[in-house]
Amino acid sequence: MIKAENGFTLVELIVTLVLVGIIGTFTTLFLYPGLNGYLRAKDTSEGALKAQIALDRISLELRDINTISAFTSDTNIDYTSETLPGNRQIRLNGDQIDLDVNGNTNMLLDSVASFDLEATYTDLNYFADGVLEVESIEVSFTIGEIERPFSVRIFPRNMVAEP
Repeated sequence: MIKAENGFTLVELIVTLVLVGIIGTFTTLFLYPGLNGYLRAKDTSEGALKAQIALDRISLELRDINTISAFTSDTNIDYTSETLPGNRQIRLNGDQIDLDVNGNTNMLLDSVASFDLEATYTDLNYFADGVLEVESIEVSFTIGEIERPFSVRIFPRNMVAEP
């Protein structure tokens, strides 16, 4: 009598491994674009949130300015504020935007690709005295791989003379 042997043959094991490999390869090919898209969306969302927080802080800083002591090279503004203490400065420092208060520097935003400060001047008190005041300050920048520029136009609450 011949006894039937139970178990897998070597050919069955090899065929199973090949099929599992093919299924794994196609699964990876379908999952990779989705995972990559998710990670890019997450990075973009985090960058946009950081940019919005920086814009909000810059708006808060420049809304109540009293005097502008220096406004140089479209990347630096020195000022004093009515509601915030000390001599203050917003500037581009390498690839980051810094807020300096009495010599203490704090980073507002990193990975900045471009940064621009632009002021618009007009005679706001209409006395034809020839003195131009700051009508608005526009701040714009781009960060990292996000191609969309972020910008805000701030209208100071006080009449601030042109520096």
